[in-house]
Amino acid sequence: MSATETLQGLCEFEMRGGGTDAERRAGLWLAEQIEATGREATIETFWCRPNWAFAQVWHAAAGLAGSLVAVHTPRVGGAILLVALLSALSDVVFGVSIGRRLTPERASQNIVATPPQGTPRRRVSLILTAPYDAGRAGLVDRDAIRRPVARMRTATGGLAPGWAFWFAIVLLWLLGVAIARFEGATGALIGVLQLIPTVALVLITAALLEKATADFGPSAGDDASGVAAALAIAAALDASPLYEASVDVVLTGAGDGTGLGLRRYLRSRRRSLRAHNTVVVGIGPCAHGTPRYWLSDGPFLPVRHFKALRRLGAQAGQADPQLDLTAHRGRGSSPALPARLAGMPSIAIGSLDALALSANSHQQSDTPDTVEEVVL
Repeated sequence: MSATETLQGLCEFEMRGGGTDAERRAGLWLAEQIEATGREATIETFWCRPNWAFAQVWHAAAGLAGSLVAVHTPRVGGAILLVALLSALSDVVFGVSIGRRLTPERASQNIVATPPQGTPRRRVSLILTAPYDAGRAGLVDRDAIRRPVARMRTATGGLAPGWAFWFAIVLLWLLGVAIARFEGATGALIGVLQLIPTVALVLITAALLEKATADFGPSAGDDASGVAAALAIAAALDASPLYEASVDVVLTGAGDGTGLGLRRYLRSRRRSLRAHNTVVVGIGPCAHGTPRYWLSDGPFLPVRHFKALRRLGAQAGQADPQLDLTAHRGRGSSPALPARLAGMPSIAIGSLDALALSANSHQQSDTPDTVEEVVL
């Protein structure tokens, strides 16, 4: 199948959110397409709690409770706020938290495609990875919200932190107010200082709750196009093998938000991956705009991708100016982020528009007919 046919076929599995029946059927279909190319595809089932927004709702709600309790019992309110803060950050960094434990558990699948039989193992193991599940189309993903935010981030040179940083700032602010109250601060000023972040937390809670209950989008560009690109690259490298590296493909379930599928895959093979000099290339949206390679990524504080791979990205852009390949500072969760957080050499590639966005991402308009074939 061509990359476009792979994309269109994957999008026929509507509402394929993480841990859904549609996602599992999509995984079985992908395994069949992979095996038709001569690769061996293994389906690895795992249990997870894929609704990251719902997990953060619990942390925001705990923050609101802590703020209210702190008015009369600062010590208890401050303790609640501290737990909410640490749990929220743990969810972003590790994909594990108290809030996550309070969300429904679902079965998902990773599709692992190894090189064709008879292909010798090389010195380096190259993993091409992309998530095949669909993300929820929430109000916060509308262009009316995300494009102004993208403009502000562009104005700062891409150095502004991600959403989790500002969420943590709100909780830290309230924690500081609770400490001040514990030290004896009273009056109108301390009330105003507490009101501002509390109102912000109410808005954050509402946005997260809406996101957690929104319908799944088609996710053609973000990230069925990444899946199609990963399989097309693997087919090209099977036809013309790399001298130094063996190529594996890992298509992950429950990848939206915090990359649970790749986290699970890396944890289950921690020792063997390090022993085989593994490099991870995460393939993000490839549907609109121009090619990019990610310098850094992360919704809290940015994590820089592997230096040698960033240097190769720069060299590739210089070697072929017509490609218009440029660097990007991500502030979300690219398909390669879990590998970098695990300390592995990794980088993410994809294509973005002038505002460093993937058009229609996490919207109901992200359909196959909007994907630019030449970009893919």
